[in-house]
Amino acid sequence: MLLGSRIALGVYVPAVSLKRELEKRGFAAEIICLEDFYKGKDEVIEETKKSLHEDFRLAKMSYRLPTWNLAAADEDALAGLMNRVRDESYDAIVTFSGFWVDFLNELADTCPFYKGRIYAVHMDAGYSLSWKDKDKGSVREIWLYNLEENRIEHLPEESDNASEPEDGRILVHGGGWGIGEYRSKTEQLRRLGYKLDIIIYYPEEIDDTDDMCDYYLLDPSWQAGRDESEYPRLLKYEDGEWRSFGDGSGGNPLRLLMKRASAVLSKPGGGTLADSLATATPIIFSEELASYEAENKRLWISKGCGAEYADFAAMDRSAAEKKLCEMRHNILEMQQGLPQAADVITKGC
Repeated sequence: MLLGSRIALGVYVPAVSLKRELEKRGFAAEIICLEDFYKGKDEVIEETKKSLHEDFRLAKMSYRLPTWNLAAADEDALAGLMNRVRDESYDAIVTFSGFWVDFLNELADTCPFYKGRIYAVHMDAGYSLSWKDKDKGSVREIWLYNLEENRIEHLPEESDNASEPEDGRILVHGGGWGIGEYRSKTEQLRRLGYKLDIIIYYPEEIDDTDDMCDYYLLDPSWQAGRDESEYPRLLKYEDGEWRSFGDGSGGNPLRLLMKRASAVLSKPGGGTLADSLATATPIIFSEELASYEAENKRLWISKGCGAEYADFAAMDRSAAEKKLCEMRHNILEMQQGLPQAADVITKGC
């Protein structure tokens, strides 16, 4: 069982990827989302997403405050989940969020079977906000990237870098909620001659007069954990209309854009680092949202896998291309010999 969140795509999408890796190894897996234990939150969540998307300063202030507390959840629904987990004896319980830890501590205290079977997969190089002041005694921690030891420890999933990136394309996005000042940084990239694949979050954000940009929209009808498509659906703007984008495989369409890009311009979220590591795509960093994202950026730059936007934008095209080549090579080298998070979990089953 994988415990995650529907609203944080940097948590939800890696949970889907781990689910598929476990299924490849013959284990049935399911994702349980935190938000399903709170009644009447959907409308508030959507309003909050739009507000934070539109105001980066508000987003930075909001991220200093913990947003979920299981003490305020639907007690009957949560008790039902606890009874189910106790009764069914899962091989492993994996959380991607510290907001689940109180539940897991209770499980470990009342059901000795689960001691040593509870894992936390950290998507950031340090503890994210959901882990603040949490007792982590019941969980076995799996770090993908570890700033304290200045190393990459695990692949989030099987690497997917068989194809070479197309020359001159950069993917631009703001993470799952489209947060940050990433769109204000595209002009200099265009001046350097780069074509851009820009992910937008509301249709009115498109500029269809710019022939150096292709626009993609996170499908507004897609709902994490409630949709036939496990991964977020993308729509591409073509000939004046939005059309479904993907290769028909049921995989993550964002990965198709990552694989063809020479780099991605984004804030340093853990999900973006996971995409970078899996596809050997360098990151050009826009401003971080929180201190743990600053730690992500510091680690990636120290490993030669990313660059500050201001530094990259100050280069000429020749120097920029050389820098991108070096960073991709560094990520490919870093991938070698790394175990996957799924390997650690299934080894204990």
